[in-house]
Formats: sequence, structure tokens, C-alpha cells
Amino acid sequence: MACSLGFDSLVDALDFLFWGYEDHELMPQGVYDLFTDKATVYDHAGQFVGGLSLEAIRTIAKEYLNTFKPFANLIRLSDG
Repeated sequence: MACSLGFDSLVDALDFLFWGYEDHELMPQGVYDLFTDKATVYDHAGQFVGGLSLEAIRTIAKEYLNTFKPFANLIRLSDG
């Protein structure tokens, strides 16, 4: 099941993104905001860690989201 998380700030989202990926020895590339269509390259401690452009991050995110569109009616929100 796909899920999404909301954060109060981009800093909180990036912090979650980095540590979640690090636990699985992966490297985050950036964050895509569906509501504003804005991509942000991920940096950790002031250093960029990925090699993708903003447009590449945006394209990958949109393709990923489009993959789940046919199943959107099957996803239920949790109570907590």
C-alpha cells in the first residue's frame, strides 16, 4: 500500500527522508511537492548528496505518482 506523510516544514521532511533512506543504505535525491509542482534537491549538512536535476526529480516523482492513480480508490486513510 502506498502512503504519504505531511510535514510542517521542508526541513522536517528532508530530515525524515535522509534518515529513512540511510537505514536502507540508499541515497535520497530530492523532494517533490505535488501541490506546488516544486522539486528541491536534497542536501545533507549543507552538501548536495545526489546528482539529479530538479527536472529529473520532478519527472520521476510524477511518473511514480501516475503509477498509483489506477489504485487510488483502493487506498484507505488510517485513523491514526
